[in-house]
Amino acid sequence: MESILKSEIFFFISSISVVLITVIFIIVGFYLIKIMKNFSHISETLKNTVDGAASSLEEVGNDLKESTIFKFFFGSKRKKSKK
Repeated sequence: MESILKSEIFFFISSISVVLITVIFIIVGFYLIKIMKNFSHISETLKNTVDGAASSLEEVGNDLKESTIFKFFFGSKRKKSKK
């Protein structure tokens, strides 16, 4: 009779443990999904910002190359003729 009581206590404790671990995993999974959505939003914003900065820098570089001061100091590009 005592062994049956011990087995019932064991199964009760293990059932409570499984339920608690499952609840903890669900909570952790929920927060992990929120973090991943936030990370996705941040990376998309960063990508758009970098793309905008790259195009702006390209425009500044082209404007600089076309300026008269740049041409005065560095000269214009000359095409090499083939012999």
